[in-house]
Amino acid sequence: MARIIRMMPLSGGDRKHYARELARTEQLHTELEKKMVAAYDVAHRLACEEWNARRFLGGEANPSPTIAAAIQAGFTLLEVKCGACRHFERVSLPDLVWPREKPIHSLGRVLFCQPCRIETGATRRPNLICLCVPDTNTEPPKTRARRQGGRGS
Repeated sequence: MARIIRMMPLSGGDRKHYARELARTEQLHTELEKKMVAAYDVAHRLACEEWNARRFLGGEANPSPTIAAAIQAGFTLLEVKCGACRHFERVSLPDLVWPREKPIHSLGRVLFCQPCRIETGATRRPNLICLCVPDTNTEPPKTRARRQGGRGS
């Protein structure tokens, strides 16, 4: 049988003190929660920037931040590049149907190059290049058109 805990009734002064302490604690909790959210934002941003730097230096994609952490940090685009046809694409992370708690490197096994699939029927996996912050002025780099013919033409 569960114990019954009976609170003693508070007198006027005790009740006022309890109400003040309760209000102060609620305010402190709100301030700490705001600081915690700000610290998580900074931590997620740093994790995404570290992953970008590691990928730029030629490091492994694993370990990587989670998709939810990247979205929360503002990195909502994943840049991928096909090794065969050199096609660049930016994939929108919020639009993906993939669990948000999974790391970004897990997308490497489910993404494929659409131009290669259309032209040759092969499902080639693109390389994960970096996480990007959306900017309306920038586009993925265009591949140079290959010249037809030999060297002197």
